Amino acid sequence: MINEDELIARLAPKIEERIQYKIVKSIINTLEEEFYPPEEMIRSDFIEAVRDAEKEKGTTFKNTDELDAYLESLAC
Repeated sequence: MINEDELIARLAPKIEERIQYKIVKSIINTLEEEFYPPEEMIRSDFIEAVRDAEKEKGTTFKNTDELDAYLESLAC
């Protein structure tokens, strides 16, 4: 028959290791969600940004000379 103290001594490290693994895995998952949002969120943010850009009056240029002149005017 196994002594309770021996059983505890054998099981405690295994239990502790599993708990640590679950905690670390949970932290990693949370950080991944924070830094790498789900694709749907990225897509909806992108669509919203495009819609906002469409609402604004944009500046168009007929050629690169017009663009260069415009950029030069901003530099002054």
